[in-house]
Amino acid sequence: MAAIPDDLTAWVQAHRIGQLATADASGVPHLIPLCFVYDGQAIYSAIDHKPKRRTGYQMKRIQNIIENPHVAFLVHHYEEEWQHLAHVLIRGTATVLEVGPEWQRALEALEDKYPQYRERHLTQGTSLVIKIVPHRLQHWHWQSGQTTGAAGSEAGTTRP
Repeated sequence: MAAIPDDLTAWVQAHRIGQLATADASGVPHLIPLCFVYDGQAIYSAIDHKPKRRTGYQMKRIQNIIENPHVAFLVHHYEEEWQHLAHVLIRGTATVLEVGPEWQRALEALEDKYPQYRERHLTQGTSLVIKIVPHRLQHWHWQSGQTTGAAGSEAGTTRP
């Protein structure tokens, strides 16, 4: 596991949405947007109440994580003023949590960040939680003009 540096942690935590890339056992990719929290050790996202074609373990993202736990998670910032563009790409391994203290803490953190989860009493349900443990990190922002890495990679330390 590789921790995200403190200044990038604050940047990631301030964002409300990220994109999760998974792949099945044969490498076919799947990309979806997610609400998430990052607690300094792992990224968590719940399978929530929003309408979906499939639920629980039948969902493509969950099936892919079971078949192939290697994932990528992207948090990015876009503005029409391109000097403000930035992104953080986190590569890691994902697992699915069903119950337990870590599952409960993740749901509580999601309720703290998103009023919609609080209103739906996410912590009182049976939502699955996706946990992503970062192994490698890349980040880019306009001012540096280059992609750099940290937390498990060999590149520099410029921050978005």
